[in-house]
Amino acid sequence: MAQYLLIVLLCGSLLAASTAEAGENHPFWTEQALFHFGEDVFFTGRASCAPTVEEGRQRAYLAAVQEVKNFTRAEEIGGFPLDTQMIFEDSHPADCAAGLVTVWRLLRAPRVALQGLARHAGRGKPADISPILAQVAAVRNLTPRVGMLRDEVWNRYGLPRSIWARPEQGELIWDYAQFGLTIVFNQEDILTRWRLTGPNPRSSDDGSPAPRPEPVTGKDLPAIDLTSRLQQLEAQQDLERRHQAQRYCSLRFADVPEPLRPAQGTCEQREYQRLKEHQPRF
Repeated sequence: MAQYLLIVLLCGSLLAASTAEAGENHPFWTEQALFHFGEDVFFTGRASCAPTVEEGRQRAYLAAVQEVKNFTRAEEIGGFPLDTQMIFEDSHPADCAAGLVTVWRLLRAPRVALQGLARHAGRGKPADISPILAQVAAVRNLTPRVGMLRDEVWNRYGLPRSIWARPEQGELIWDYAQFGLTIVFNQEDILTRWRLTGPNPRSSDDGSPAPRPEPVTGKDLPAIDLTSRLQQLEAQQDLERRHQAQRYCSLRFADVPEPLRPAQGTCEQREYQRLKEHQPRF
């Protein structure tokens, strides 16, 4: 029970760092044009303001393929699998008219194959093609590593889609379902293992299965889904920030004549944003 309470308190403190902006519901990879993860390189294609989801997916795929071409300077892509790892759709994008959708598509390519494609594309090209090969190794590496601290994982991937606790094993499981990544921490908030699902699964230990809640057996306690509790804490904290902003602005401009006061809601929104930005991470 003490372990469970400790895990819940840690998760509650984690929620204090989360924000309510719509953009933060997007998976972390939508902000990355390309990145290196394990033995693969990932390319993100975006289709903004598409009339339909189907067209958005196709346009996002073509955009991601173009990223691969730009990266390798190859006119055609072939000879290796170019798999879709994830698709994310925003059905109400703020920068589009009503009824339009923005789609992100994440493609996954073997790093060794990209190196070979870059070498092949470089034949007969100007001498400046050589830096392209170095790019494959220089791409931002987002691969998790055993021993990472929880705040390092937070800074790299953001808030997970769901969180599970295994009190009897002293484990906390973060599930980034919009990327296929599952990360496990011990009681000291240290990453002990991870697994990436999808085409050609990767993991910190290829022989270990993806961590999932285990069935109740004998004296073992069930895994506890903390996701709904975290969401409630997040909504409660966001509401408290808005109330604080309103109180601050009421006091700040209490003696200011009406014509000199800022437009209604301006002060509250500015103070609300300030409170979010200065919220302690843990």
